[in-house]
Amino acid sequence: MKSYQPSTASHQSSVEEISAKSKTLLLKADSQLAHRNIPITIIGGGIHGVSIALRLLREAPTAARHLAILDRHPKPLTQWQRKTERQGMTFLRSPTVHHITPDALGIVEYAERHNRTSELAPPYAQPSTQLFWDFCNVVLAELMEHQVYYQFEVAKLRWDKGAGSFPFRLISTGNEGFRSRCVILAIGTDDCAYIPPEFIRWQRLYPDRILHASEFSVSEEFGTSPAKIVVVGGGLTAGTLARSLSEEGHDVALMARKPLRTEQFDFPPVWLGPKALAEFASEANFQRRYEIIQQNSGQGSITPDIMAALMEAPNIVLYPETCIHNIVEKKKYPSAQGLQIETTRNTITNVSRVILATGYQFNLHRYRFLKELITQHQVPLVRGLPRLDDDLQLHPIQDLFGSGTIAQLQIGPAAGNIAGASLAYERLREKLISHF
Repeated sequence: MKSYQPSTASHQSSVEEISAKSKTLLLKADSQLAHRNIPITIIGGGIHGVSIALRLLREAPTAARHLAILDRHPKPLTQWQRKTERQGMTFLRSPTVHHITPDALGIVEYAERHNRTSELAPPYAQPSTQLFWDFCNVVLAELMEHQVYYQFEVAKLRWDKGAGSFPFRLISTGNEGFRSRCVILAIGTDDCAYIPPEFIRWQRLYPDRILHASEFSVSEEFGTSPAKIVVVGGGLTAGTLARSLSEEGHDVALMARKPLRTEQFDFPPVWLGPKALAEFASEANFQRRYEIIQQNSGQGSITPDIMAALMEAPNIVLYPETCIHNIVEKKKYPSAQGLQIETTRNTITNVSRVILATGYQFNLHRYRFLKELITQHQVPLVRGLPRLDDDLQLHPIQDLFGSGTIAQLQIGPAAGNIAGASLAYERLREKLISHF
């Protein structure tokens, strides 16, 4: 992997200026939505929600008068940024052509203008996390100028088919509400952290020391240096956390049930092409589609550069094909206690934290604001995923669409990826424009 130099002072200043401008615009845009009628509402201000909004705004500038993006956070992409910072992720897995705008070479041209091409890693010019974020900040300034982003946490989403041309009712946690003609769910998997069943009991016993990766940050203070940490999982998140923790000086044991696999991408690239997508669409059985997604998902694989770092680090021990069968608390010294991890290979003592990099398991029922809706209208699910139609509509609710992981049964294994936002927009485009 290429190393890169920090941004120049002038460039950093311009980024901060853009961020400040976006924040000011956000404060102006965060007006009352109550009692308004919004033609198109996007729930989720992450990669997918922002990507769809930008594409709409660039294709039809008048869309700004018809669009609202809702998110619980004060700024777009907040959750994504926090996740990469918590893991210590330095480079993205996705190639540079996949990002939040339709301009394939957008990040490359940005890097060239700011003399930052060293932040494009071979072999597919994956951007550094900082480069990606700085580019996003520039683009977000464009989004914020349209004043379509609102900090609004949805508590309930209701659909009244007979309520005229604005049948959706969105109610916030502050009990404010407005109506919409069309709603896009771009909600991701952040609320669907997966805890393996055998860890549930141990996590209840030691809630502060057995954490899901979504609750943990590599910058956490352990009180001792170095600490001994067990990371559970065989995917890129597990590998990234292990590498980042080792660079912080901690002793890390990376433990996976299966052999560690090395893959460049998190799904085979053919799933971005028309042939694979057409074959996937021809499969009428949605349970079979789910199985195809599982077979082609890159969860449980680590990129070559991260794997090389794991192999070379003197303070990382790899435990492939290893299971934990017990976790108990043992005294380290009179005033402190450590965990003892009993595995199918050996016993690891004096462990400060167990980090579960065990991924996410999407289930529409996990989203409280949708519970009443999907129950009342009997939205059909396959293993927690809705059976969308070809236009990504949640049958039988008209004009309720999905993008991201929620659209897997139509888009395929790439659905939740950055590239999946482009695939989703292609399906949604005509329907959305018809609502202007």
